[in-house]
Amino acid sequence: MARTMVIGLTESGTSTKVNEDSFSCGDRVYPDMITGSEEQTLGASDYTQVYIVTQGFGGSGVGDLAGRIIQRVSKDFVAKLDEYKHPKLDFNRFARDLIHETHLRVLAQIAPRADQGVGASFALLLIDANTAYILNIGDTKIHLYRDSELYSLLDPYDETIKDNQPIYIGNQGDPFEDPLPNTMKRFDLTTGDIILLSTEGFHANFHHKHLAEDIAAPDAFAANIRLAQIHSRQADNSKNGTILAIKVRDLELVKPDDSAKKSVERLQKSYGSQVEENAAPAKSRTTRRNSKDKSQEAEQEPMNQLINNKQPVSNSNINNGEKDGDIAKQDRKVRVKKDLKTFGLSLLIGFLVGLAVILVMWFVILR
Repeated sequence: MARTMVIGLTESGTSTKVNEDSFSCGDRVYPDMITGSEEQTLGASDYTQVYIVTQGFGGSGVGDLAGRIIQRVSKDFVAKLDEYKHPKLDFNRFARDLIHETHLRVLAQIAPRADQGVGASFALLLIDANTAYILNIGDTKIHLYRDSELYSLLDPYDETIKDNQPIYIGNQGDPFEDPLPNTMKRFDLTTGDIILLSTEGFHANFHHKHLAEDIAAPDAFAANIRLAQIHSRQADNSKNGTILAIKVRDLELVKPDDSAKKSVERLQKSYGSQVEENAAPAKSRTTRRNSKDKSQEAEQEPMNQLINNKQPVSNSNINNGEKDGDIAKQDRKVRVKKDLKTFGLSLLIGFLVGLAVILVMWFVILR
């Protein structure tokens, strides 16, 4: 499983009244305040990890709430992830069910109360063992920094149908159609990978090249992300800007154990299948399928095929259990030898001291 370091930064824009962005860090969703800036960091080593950034629009109590609904529903889906494993994770079905449910929830709970357009974009990173699954809807973006190169994982829409499809959660233009993802991929993690989830306010006027330079700076990981946030706000601070960065510290090739079950149980306890307060349940709607299904399947190709000449995940920890046992035995032998040596030296010193005392006494008596 992957051990990760995470830092999330968000700041409200100068031309906005509230911060309609959000990011998840651990079991909580931030920001706590709808204005100002906020930073959160943590380290994680759960078998299953999920990180989400949302970018809402529609105004106070609407866009920000749409993002919170997406956060809630996503956590609910991760809590029942085993239902999508047969035995491998069917991320295509997971992503489509998630998109459909979040879309219906926002339409049912928020859209009827809004006088104008309302909805949200979102970027999601799901880590299951040592595999990463990414999903992006709308104007948020996902980047991967690997081997000193920064990759944008955003796929452009098919231009032939782009104008006829909603590109965010909650679009009322066609309530019977799910928004189509512009990123849905899977790739194997490697030690040192950095995955960036960001809103439009962070990346809109911040050049890809400058972002790569900030991440590659010879400082600590968190310091580099803070530097990138500063440069992003200097470029344009009119909009809300949010960046959530996840760095892979190391990997272990292990099977799920009690820790994996505990992490899922924690998600179920924290999020469960609760419904937002004062919210009407989402009604089922008929979903139309079209030729885009095939192109969506093509978008699921592993990132391994897009990033060439990369080193595979290290498997140096496969026999850690046996090696640890041998090391423990060697340590015990070393300690026994040291104890025997110390005991022998103590006897010798005692004998010499005693002999010296006897000689001194004998000398005094003879005199």
